Amino acid sequence: MAEKDTLPCPGCHTPLPPEATGCQICMRARSKYEIMRGYTALHKAKARRRRRPFQIAAAVLLLGAGGWLFMVHGDTITAAAGSAIAAIGRWADDMRNPSNYASKSAASPAPAPAPPAAAPGAPVAPEAALSSQLFPPDAPPASPAQAPAPAPAAAPPAAPKALAKNMWRVSGTVYDLATLEPVPGADITFLRDSKEPETATTNDKGGYEIDLAKADGWTVSLEAHDHRRGQIFDIDPSYRVRDADERRAALEHISDGDLTPAPVDWKRASAKVRLDLIAVPQQWTEPRRR
Repeated sequence: MAEKDTLPCPGCHTPLPPEATGCQICMRARSKYEIMRGYTALHKAKARRRRRPFQIAAAVLLLGAGGWLFMVHGDTITAAAGSAIAAIGRWADDMRNPSNYASKSAASPAPAPAPPAAAPGAPVAPEAALSSQLFPPDAPPASPAQAPAPAPAAAPPAAPKALAKNMWRVSGTVYDLATLEPVPGADITFLRDSKEPETATTNDKGGYEIDLAKADGWTVSLEAHDHRRGQIFDIDPSYRVRDADERRAALEHISDGDLTPAPVDWKRASAKVRLDLIAVPQQWTEPRRR
């Protein structure tokens, strides 16, 4: 008997013929209702297998017809889809607009009460007396309301400076080794051979930016107030993530030879590079050797 004409045993999943009254492996008996359900399941499976080739052929035909229609009427279909999406978007916007649900009928203002009619025969006030009642002499003349002065327009942000060809744009921050605070007003000097030095000064946040020609032989040196002349690089792991004891030990063991102008080198393919520098405070000096 073919494998597709069998049914699995509910107990041990052994393939059984549909007319079997029990399983010889797990010794589970089958009732007549279970046998009838097995026959029904086999008939349905055979019907599905017979219909499957026709379903596949119909799907292929539908895909081919859809592709042909899109090739012939692609512009029309695209325009219709765009119009439908726009209509759905307008409908969604209308649904989210609370003004569409406000009451259309606005209450009309109540009419002002009419002044009482003068009784017949009542005396009329003189013109001067009536004028004095309407315009008291002591009341200062009403000055027209002055419109508030317009606020000055905010200045547009300055456009970033264009970077010339074959130049590096070097930027970074100068930190104090003891406090890890930015060092403002520090002078950074970049020197290459006997060329004119390039200098930059840090801002209030300790940051700087300078453009350097892409060439070999650049060295950097740092000079800041209340700090020793020279600098050290922010090596890995950064001093900014080290604890105070490690930084204190580094401060005690730094010599003048560690603070000499240091060479820098970057990849020629890079346009922007970053160089953070560490300034050494004056109060931490190398101990004298006996």
